[in-house]
Amino acid sequence: MQKRTPFRQRLANVISGKSLVPALNPVDGVTYPGMSVGGRLNTYADKPSQLAALTGWVFAANSAIAEPCAAVELKLYRKKKDGDREEVTSGPAMEIMELLDGPNVVHTGEQMRQLHFTYMNIVGESYIFMRDINGEEFIPAKGRLPAALDIFPAHLAQFRLGETYTKSTVSIGGKTYPVTAFIRDLNPDPFNPYNGRSIIAASAATLDLEEQMKAWNQQLFANGARPSLIFQTDQPLDDDAYARWKAQFADDHTGTNSAYKPLLIEGGKATPWMLNQQDLDFLESRKFSRDEILAMFKVSPGMIGSVENVNRSNLEAGFYVNAVVNVVPRVRQFVRQVNATLVKVYDPTLEIDFVSPVPEDIEAKLRAASAGVNTWWTIDEVRDMYGEDPLPEGLGEHIIITGKGAPVSLEDVLANDSPAAKPKPQDPEDPDGDGDDDLTEDPSNKSLEGKQSIKKP
Repeated sequence: MQKRTPFRQRLANVISGKSLVPALNPVDGVTYPGMSVGGRLNTYADKPSQLAALTGWVFAANSAIAEPCAAVELKLYRKKKDGDREEVTSGPAMEIMELLDGPNVVHTGEQMRQLHFTYMNIVGESYIFMRDINGEEFIPAKGRLPAALDIFPAHLAQFRLGETYTKSTVSIGGKTYPVTAFIRDLNPDPFNPYNGRSIIAASAATLDLEEQMKAWNQQLFANGARPSLIFQTDQPLDDDAYARWKAQFADDHTGTNSAYKPLLIEGGKATPWMLNQQDLDFLESRKFSRDEILAMFKVSPGMIGSVENVNRSNLEAGFYVNAVVNVVPRVRQFVRQVNATLVKVYDPTLEIDFVSPVPEDIEAKLRAASAGVNTWWTIDEVRDMYGEDPLPEGLGEHIIITGKGAPVSLEDVLANDSPAAKPKPQDPEDPDGDGDDDLTEDPSNKSLEGKQSIKKP
């Protein structure tokens, strides 16, 4: 009985009249990390897959946000009865700052906050566990602080809403804790306000495209910068010959170490499929996906070290925008959550605040100083704005008004600007008021005409 020709060979004969060995490519029975299975979109709906996306441009964009947020300086204040507040730098209350600076034996305060902001960006939620000296959950109370703060892997934590929010629970590693033992923060999801919304989930289509392009690019160069090879033979190949030839080709002629090795073909010919213009455009399109991912995080390319078409002016503008749009809102949200969950419970008069990370507009400050000096600011006031000491001997304490004469200070002008004295009634016996009623005006004396006495300051 004659063996039936495989369908793939019969199809190849119809197409080209010759047997065709399909090219080795990433979707020929092989799936690479990051690729969508069966061409389906990776929606990044679950938190573990969201955290797995923390690579490439996502990692760079997150670092540009999380690291500056973690480095922002925190301060402790006490509210006074008049509504004002003063900074707390000593006393028992400083235990709060010590706890935030050294939350546990593993992480520094900055490292813990960096993890917090990373989880907030990637999975939309963060869980900082408050524990007592025995390692059990700690419930905040007036005058009491936890022994340590541990940040839980947010992609493994499961939040379950109870009858009320305070009766909700958090499960991780087979153990369940009350939500009141956590400083829990989230980016509210409009579809479920009690759960967090991930930037990764919102950017699923763009990220999935980027991951597939990376996998394609990786396989392209793993095959010696040739995406495939067409092998043509004059004779049909049975299944055993096909499998043997394919295995031999994969072993000897794939991978960068096997690039440009001689290829011996018996009874056929091999035609390499070189990169065409469409392939090159495909590689170039990765820049567009990069920019779209950065836009999802509201980060400019200069913030991740890409200096193409970047100068100092727009680079500084990028740092300014990142501080205003990304850093300040995240740190403010973190501080308010810490205050509401822990600090205000410990002492209602205390609160944590932060030093603004927004960089100073140097040019605007210089223009204001130039316009204001000796107009509404003294020289010493402007020098103080730049951290300089006052001028010696009080030379910079006054606003100096310059004119045609010698410069005078504003204080001297105000001091000499007294109301004019009322005119004295005219003496009939002394009409000119000079006290000499015997003298008459000498028309020949013209030397004093047009002269006025000026009182010097």
